[in-house]
Amino acid sequence: MLTLRPLTRSEFDVRIAALKALYAVDEVQAGRGSPTEVEARIERQFATLLPDGLATEGQLLLAGEAEGEVVGFLWIGLPTPERPQAWIFEITVDEAHRRRGHGRALMLAAEAELRARGVTRLGLNVFGHNPGALRLYESLGFETTSRQMSKALP
Repeated sequence: MLTLRPLTRSEFDVRIAALKALYAVDEVQAGRGSPTEVEARIERQFATLLPDGLATEGQLLLAGEAEGEVVGFLWIGLPTPERPQAWIFEITVDEAHRRRGHGRALMLAAEAELRARGVTRLGLNVFGHNPGALRLYESLGFETTSRQMSKALP
């Protein structure tokens, strides 16, 4: 059984640094700029989304634990007037714990946590180059509500 708990300060510092690096790789792969441009934009985004770091109001930064061991991480933004649904900013299953159903368990635990808070809708983005994540989200009942497309112009 998987349970969620708030991240500790040291976990937050490690997870956010790793998340920024991985997000930058995905953004570059998606054609959204050079590494330097992407890294600068990500720093601005994180400063806006997490101005108070771990203590930012309306942001849930959670560790997923199974059998007494941390297996992954969730970052969920609670609904706001500008975004009237909860939003999964990140879900990560640690490398050593992949292919064991922890991604599904993290998502289901997130849904339970949000229902307990009275949240009725949950959204997320998935990169087009991540078909495994897309299959997971579709199997959990997520539906495509918009689609971004891009074309390189040589």
